[in-house]
Amino acid sequence: MTSRPRLAAYAAVSDDPARAIALPGAAYTDPSVLEAECEWVLGAGWLPVARLDQLAHEGDYACTDVAGAPAVALRDKTGMLRVLSAVCRHRGMPVVSGEGRTDVLTCPYHLWRYGLDGALLSAPAMRGSEVFNPEDCRLPELRSEAWGGWLWVNANGGAKPLAESLVALSDRLAPLAPEKMTTVGVIEMESPWNWKVMVENFLESYHHIGPHAHSLQATHPGLGTFEGDGSDAFTLLENPPADPEGHGFVVVGVFPLGLMFFTEDEAPVGAWYQIDRLQPDRFRLRIHLLASPALAGVPGFAQGYRDQLAAVHAEDIVACEGVQSGISSPHYRPGPLSPLERSLWRFHRHLARRLSGE
Repeated sequence: MTSRPRLAAYAAVSDDPARAIALPGAAYTDPSVLEAECEWVLGAGWLPVARLDQLAHEGDYACTDVAGAPAVALRDKTGMLRVLSAVCRHRGMPVVSGEGRTDVLTCPYHLWRYGLDGALLSAPAMRGSEVFNPEDCRLPELRSEAWGGWLWVNANGGAKPLAESLVALSDRLAPLAPEKMTTVGVIEMESPWNWKVMVENFLESYHHIGPHAHSLQATHPGLGTFEGDGSDAFTLLENPPADPEGHGFVVVGVFPLGLMFFTEDEAPVGAWYQIDRLQPDRFRLRIHLLASPALAGVPGFAQGYRDQLAAVHAEDIVACEGVQSGISSPHYRPGPLSPLERSLWRFHRHLARRLSGE
């Protein structure tokens, strides 16, 4: 672990939301900023790595990237949920990719085989090595915790228990029962902008008046949104409906990278925006479509929901690509944040505090 950096990119983050301004361009473009964020923010916090329904059976697994390192979430043969490093203890090849079900993890390079508990089971042609000890070649296990229907990971093992930080959020989401929702589809794409641009776009609905003028703005006006609850661990944005008899939705950010929303219908739906494979100017985005049990099996529902969400995200793509272009300009100067962007201020403060050691 390196010494904690002092990053000028976060120096202007205020403890007063009324004095909040946007981050400077370097926060989104400087590779050294991302390196520090991976170690001191993403590696030190709790990140969602899989929905529990993805890991419902023994041997189920889902691969991801945790703060720049390949990892695999799985349910082992005893039924225990684990998150393991997916990096082979031989020469570093990822031992598994994608998602599915398996009895063993087999490195495709030299066929070293690992159990679902991380133990090395076999390694071809190693008998002549005087330094080979199978017990020294386990896949490291990362600290994990289940909450809200997700499996979360804390890569450096130093964070306090996740549930302790999210008591108020658990209470607010309880009527929506996110832990009972089912994954009904996934939209995957490469996104050519910094990960924080995506987080910021997700956490405010002020922009409904612009990119979503003919979609979300008509049903959930951006100027009527507000932060309903928040702490240094999370923010929750309320999106009341335009129709008094309609249903609102809530946008949730569990810092630093847990992005999800839920509708407040009698049969709620939701989505989880999973971000990984971070580079300064791009990342992989997987939008997991979630539905309550009453809707999950309805013929045609999943495709209709997918089409609806893809159309809204297409509007966000235009905005995020434009922002990335603008903040990369030498002429960009960060401006003041609106009270409607209080969730962004809370996110920025979380980042600044983690990077400064608070």
